[in-house]
Amino acid sequence: MKLTAPYFTLKARLFILVVFSLSSLSTMAAGFDYTPTIIQLNKNHQGDTVGFSLVDNIYHLFYKQILDEKVTLWESPAKQIKISPNALQLIESENKIAFRECENLFINEYWKLYKKNFEFQILGFSFYSRKADKTKVNFGYIDANDVKLVLSSTPIPTNINGPINLSYWQALMSKHYHFNIVKFGNVDLAKNPTYAFDLKSKVFESSKIKSNKYDIPDVKEIEYFVLPGLDSLSSGYLLCQSIEMYFEEHRNQYFNMTQVPVTSHLDVNTDLVVSRVEITEVWERNADNEITFVPQSVRIFINNTAMPELTMEELARMQLLVEFRPFEEYIKDKEFKYNIKRVNYEPIYGYEANSVKSALFNKAWNKIDYVAPNTLNNRDPR
Repeated sequence: MKLTAPYFTLKARLFILVVFSLSSLSTMAAGFDYTPTIIQLNKNHQGDTVGFSLVDNIYHLFYKQILDEKVTLWESPAKQIKISPNALQLIESENKIAFRECENLFINEYWKLYKKNFEFQILGFSFYSRKADKTKVNFGYIDANDVKLVLSSTPIPTNINGPINLSYWQALMSKHYHFNIVKFGNVDLAKNPTYAFDLKSKVFESSKIKSNKYDIPDVKEIEYFVLPGLDSLSSGYLLCQSIEMYFEEHRNQYFNMTQVPVTSHLDVNTDLVVSRVEITEVWERNADNEITFVPQSVRIFINNTAMPELTMEELARMQLLVEFRPFEEYIKDKEFKYNIKRVNYEPIYGYEANSVKSALFNKAWNKIDYVAPNTLNNRDPR
């Protein structure tokens, strides 16, 4: 059968385009201009060492922004049709799928590689899900420029393996998460995973390629507590005893600082006993694995009742001393027994506290083994 010219031209072009695109992907890593790229993140494929859940948390963050009408949800990246909050909820209702429970997040980006310098730009976010019968459900698109401010100013919840004070935008720019390249230029790599893997490996795993991705620092927020103990010679006892002596000598200051004191200011017979001290610090680790402790705040429990949280500046003005040393200097030295209560947003169960503390000093900070029991709920600022 003789093919007509238009038919041959169309088929030939498509065939040549696909073959050329796929065969050249192996050499594209040597350099390519700004290329539209779509990557996919699946919340079930993120490893424990990532330290944060981008998919789950971004869906929750954006959902609230959409319903509060603080961000525009578009039907597609073309940004021609808006999806109102009511329309979004109607899509959820009709398809029996909750927006916040979607498992995949698609990020539209531009990629460029030039002379071993790789850079990427985040353009926007596409939201899709599938019903039980595999029918695709489109939840819309959000332009990155519309949400960059909130992404840059909002910390993402991090577990024990993540850093503290990491913004959503920094997390996105870190590329410190598992993702698949589903489209590169006009090439559908979802159907060609080998080429996707090859491109990703050459760009992100080569020591010769410099990237604009964000390097996540080794910084964690640690909350621990100190008990007085029974040994009068122990450093924990001395710490609590020094605080007791201070407030016994400055009882009026205790009453002024505490809205609900444990006793009346007229009662001079009730001792003010320190039953617990909770301290929050930021721990920073350098390339030589040396840890610097930066105290942030202290909460003192008098007769098992918590006082308001005190900043280090407030404690410095009190001129509180422990063994003739300023309070902040004393706790930095870590010469007392203490129990880890929380790392970042993750509470630490009691009998795991010692192993967690040991891991913080001896293991890589993104490879700390800890499984929170079901009886505890992580702190979550959402």
